[in-house]
Amino acid sequence: MSLTLFPKFLKRFGAGNLMQLEAIIGAIQFILGLGPALMMPIILFILAIAFRQPLEKAARAAITVGIGFIGIFAVLGAILGVVADVVSTMVANWGLTLEGLDIGWPLTAAITWAFWVSAMIIPIGFIVNIVLLIPGWTDTFDADLWNYWHWAFTAVMVQMWTGNVYLAIIIAIIVEIIILKLADWTAPLAQVYFNIPGTSLPHTETVNWAPYALAIDKVLRRFPALEKIKADPESLRARLGVWGEPMMIGFYVGLFLGLVAYIPPWEINNLANIYKVAVYIAALMLLEGRMIGILMEGLLPIADGISEFFAKTERFKERRIWIGIDAGPIGLGDPTSIAVGIILIPLYVATAFIPGVKILPLADLAIVPIFAMWVAAGVRGNIASSLIGGAIIALFVVYLTNMFAWPLTQAALEINPELVPAGLALVSSLDAGAHVLPFFIIAIVLGLMTGDLYYTIVGIIIAVTWFGCWWWARDMPEVVAEEIKKLMGAEE
Repeated sequence: MSLTLFPKFLKRFGAGNLMQLEAIIGAIQFILGLGPALMMPIILFILAIAFRQPLEKAARAAITVGIGFIGIFAVLGAILGVVADVVSTMVANWGLTLEGLDIGWPLTAAITWAFWVSAMIIPIGFIVNIVLLIPGWTDTFDADLWNYWHWAFTAVMVQMWTGNVYLAIIIAIIVEIIILKLADWTAPLAQVYFNIPGTSLPHTETVNWAPYALAIDKVLRRFPALEKIKADPESLRARLGVWGEPMMIGFYVGLFLGLVAYIPPWEINNLANIYKVAVYIAALMLLEGRMIGILMEGLLPIADGISEFFAKTERFKERRIWIGIDAGPIGLGDPTSIAVGIILIPLYVATAFIPGVKILPLADLAIVPIFAMWVAAGVRGNIASSLIGGAIIALFVVYLTNMFAWPLTQAALEINPELVPAGLALVSSLDAGAHVLPFFIIAIVLGLMTGDLYYTIVGIIIAVTWFGCWWWARDMPEVVAEEIKKLMGAEE
């Protein structure tokens, strides 16, 4: 990493210390560069051994987790590429051009990790997690380093907006603390609805929508007609048989997306492409859930072993410790989230026609199902209700995508001007726009620092509504989890 990205105060450390710091940052980036499929088995194996699990049990479980991730990303890689092609066709056929472009989460993450402060967030974040865990201020032990990049993203955005690296680290820590508490809060629902016992989801871009999502779900419960629709995958399967199975729902959703994208749809090549995307999304519905099953087959023994270790200690014997994992693969494995996300892709694209929108949604459209996962969980998988909540959150995400465009563009230009495509003035991503919690904290601080009333007012409005939704829906994770358990008991 170039020393030009280090702030001036670090140069007081001396050349030797800077070289050591560069080496540490390089090592962290090397580990992250391995990707989840290779990184997570190493981390989980070390954790399992540290918590005194048998060597053979630790090795088998850790490798199984790696295999699960390989399967998950193999499925996503094969299918999301097809979805991306359809989305590109949709954008072209609708004649959309804007001054900014959604460059996708991989490039957003790459820009984030290019700054030295990002690598520092990993050890700082780990220490903060342990400090909170010991006295019981959180029950989540975040074992997935990729969850940390969202806090690093927060730090980089603060640095770009304010130029203050100390403030960047402080706000990143505040975001981490709140996200860990959100993971604790939503754990009962996550474990039952997504079938991931022993875990929680401290994944900023998804769990920070849980207060809004669960509040929306609580409102929708006041409309009995929506409850009576029974549009969750299990009810559809019971009512329609084979035609209501998740993979068939995926096929219908794929047909819808293809018909919207290809104009006119009746040309032979277009019909073939529509059929292709329908089959591929059906495959996503079927295969992703099975790959997550393999992942959990490896993760559960480690999570249970760690919990058993804590249960034997005096300090933790009355507590249950959750293993924090990445919510991305989980959301992309939930049939309702997939169906709702894919159906809402045309809405995301259509927002480009709204006056004032400068970023064209594109690269991250393939991952929009994860933005609907907490809405889906709150309504127990009801597709009709999830579409309403998902649409509301979609508009929020697009707005914040535009708000994050300036600092993300500045970060990209500082790293490599070629990261901003020729002819474009701005870059951002829907993934960046999903960081509602970091945004309102940054907006309030930025407004107070600069005297910009717009940022102050917007930040306060979002913060008040966000905390208000959390307070109003604070019982929802437990309530919905109990409802799901009763339904599962009734089916048995």
